[in-house]
Amino acid sequence: MRIPLLVWFLIPTLIIIGAGVWFLSKNQGMSEMSEGTGGAKPVAVSKPVEGTVEYDIVGRNHIATGTAGSGYNSNPPSSGPHWPSPAKNGVYDQPLPDEQLIHNLEHGHVWIAYKPDAPDEVKNKLKEIAKDDDWKVVLEPRDKNETMIALAAWGRVLKMDQLDENKVGDFIRTYRNRGPENTPD
Repeated sequence: MRIPLLVWFLIPTLIIIGAGVWFLSKNQGMSEMSEGTGGAKPVAVSKPVEGTVEYDIVGRNHIATGTAGSGYNSNPPSSGPHWPSPAKNGVYDQPLPDEQLIHNLEHGHVWIAYKPDAPDEVKNKLKEIAKDDDWKVVLEPRDKNETMIALAAWGRVLKMDQLDENKVGDFIRTYRNRGPENTPD
């Protein structure tokens, strides 16, 4: 039985195309996994919020839940190793692990952290802000803050010793949903 000439060309061509697609998709996946390493910057915005500091992205690798992350370049961390599951949006009265909240930032959330000894009127106002605009916003007390209030988004941190409600609102509107993984939650 003779094999038609077309088959001799068709089968190797399909094998070569398949191998090329596999190779390109494998390399694309590897670059996505390592995206954010080597000094990558957060996504640019047209009008940055005054006082916000941009940090190099130090990675976005998942680490086992319960283990401590390291290598962060900001406080609170704005990128880096984190747990595989984010926290739910909302207001928390107890601190959450930084490693969990970094995953929220990767999904484009804004993390608002206040020192536990902040005045009650500041805490209450932050809770009001977070409840009024709760899409992709997490509020929690955090002992490790260097200032009374810290807002974090992917690759960005804004620190405040005095509450500026307008700046908090601007930060949320400007930097929300700008993480590398945009999710509906």
